[in-house]
Amino acid sequence: MERSKVALAAAVGAVAGAAGAAAVLRAKRTAPSQAFREAEAKLLEQLRAVQVVPVLSIEDAAKAAVLADSLVDGGFSVIEVVFRGAAAQSLKTMAKTGAFVGAGTVLTAQQAAEAVRAGAKFIVTLGLNPEVVDWCLDHGIPVIPGVASPTEVEQASRKGLTTLKFFPAEANGGPAALKAIAAPYPHLHFYPTGGITEKNLQAYLQIKQVIAVGGSWMLPRDAVASGNMELLKTLAHSTLQVARGGVGLAMGAKVATASIDQSARLWSISSGECLMTFTGHTDQVMCVAFSPDGQLLATASTDKTAKLWLCSNGQCAATCVGHSGPVYTAFFSPDGCNLLTASHDRTAKIWDTTSGACERTLGKFDRTVHSAAYSPDGKMIATATDDSEVIIWDSASLQEVRRITGHEKKVFSVQFSHDGGLLLTASMDGSARITEVQTGKERLVISGHGDWLRCAAFSPDSLKVVTASGDGKAKTWSAFTGQPLLTLSGHQDWLRMAAFSADGGAIVTASKDGTAMVWRADNGERMRKLDGHKAWVRWAAFAPDHQRRLSVEFAEL
Repeated sequence: MERSKVALAAAVGAVAGAAGAAAVLRAKRTAPSQAFREAEAKLLEQLRAVQVVPVLSIEDAAKAAVLADSLVDGGFSVIEVVFRGAAAQSLKTMAKTGAFVGAGTVLTAQQAAEAVRAGAKFIVTLGLNPEVVDWCLDHGIPVIPGVASPTEVEQASRKGLTTLKFFPAEANGGPAALKAIAAPYPHLHFYPTGGITEKNLQAYLQIKQVIAVGGSWMLPRDAVASGNMELLKTLAHSTLQVARGGVGLAMGAKVATASIDQSARLWSISSGECLMTFTGHTDQVMCVAFSPDGQLLATASTDKTAKLWLCSNGQCAATCVGHSGPVYTAFFSPDGCNLLTASHDRTAKIWDTTSGACERTLGKFDRTVHSAAYSPDGKMIATATDDSEVIIWDSASLQEVRRITGHEKKVFSVQFSHDGGLLLTASMDGSARITEVQTGKERLVISGHGDWLRCAAFSPDSLKVVTASGDGKAKTWSAFTGQPLLTLSGHQDWLRMAAFSADGGAIVTASKDGTAMVWRADNGERMRKLDGHKAWVRWAAFAPDHQRRLSVEFAEL
């Protein structure tokens, strides 16, 4: 009992000591000028608004204006430019745009002065550099010095600084270490950089005293060097989606699943509850797809039919009868007026979604049609048969436009990018490939699984790819560089498919183990396991958010 009292007294004393230390630090620190405080308040306002700051190393000052404009248009109003190479000239150019720019990795007072003359609104240092800090305090320029320990935090606080860079963040223990270091200093803000990526971004932003994070992961060096304004803007927008809660939107969504138990189901992601069961097929259900407005659910079955269901009450609105073999995929046209199906009978068919009547047949194939998908504008159709080629068709005339080659074995899935300019394919040869639609030129090859790829899907902005494999794993990749991002492990058998949610915040996977799983797309954490089918889950699809829909179709083995 006595020991407990002693321990409690020690704990209370420690808390009081921490609070006292913070009070002493506030009392002893040098009072910065009013000009410094006003400039610092403006910086804090900017950082609080964006949460994420791109840190750029610019080698070609001629691209500075394009970079700044692209990032501002993509949502990044604050930019840190590493002060080396073409930094001074780049700052002069970027300062004339709408960007709030600062200079990073500043090593001397002379560099700080040069950066400010060039247009820098704030200075960032690697460590607690007294020369740079004092110069900034004397000249009313906000400075964010690097710190890595309580000793450095206290030294910075005594100078009156309230915003500190935790660097290098990951090497110094990551979010857990920062949280522990920051706790005794509630009056301070932290700006962690160094090793931060999309995988750990949220872990830092959830720390109360973190005002923003900095990094370069969202802008690969070759993307910066390209000067491609649309690409840079899209990369920026994608990063801010992760920072601003796209995962929360996905949690409120619904997922439909298809199973060889002859049923399809509709699930709530937030609760994991099965909301509705669709029964009526007399054989395996191979695929589910939502109409663009979310009012209809299409199912494809080995009973040689496709069905259209009302999502409001689960009633069958129409049955598409006409295939002479199993139907493997179903895909809505962008306007929702037609349904495209692919079948073992070596045809693809286009159906009226109001009546269920077959309008046209694309029947020029020598082999089974495994996959078929519309382009986002509805002007093209891509098909994959039981060989290594993919054919692109004009959807109005049903005339062949182009053949896409490159795979060594049969192709299992096809999908257009969000702008229709690229085609993503996944193959039995273990690779996913991104090809230019207009030229047929191969843009990127993605490989790294230990088995066949059953499918590959773009994220809504086409900056990422998710792949699903017979090795039981799904992986995400950069669609620009092909670098691996995340591995999603948890299923007990091989995966049939994977796809992103319409907001890009989540991924759904379906497996032979009889379950579907929903994952966070930013860090790979499993959000929900959907378990209720009596057999293998062949397919899963997110309900649309009524603002943006995924154009994704996968193949049948």
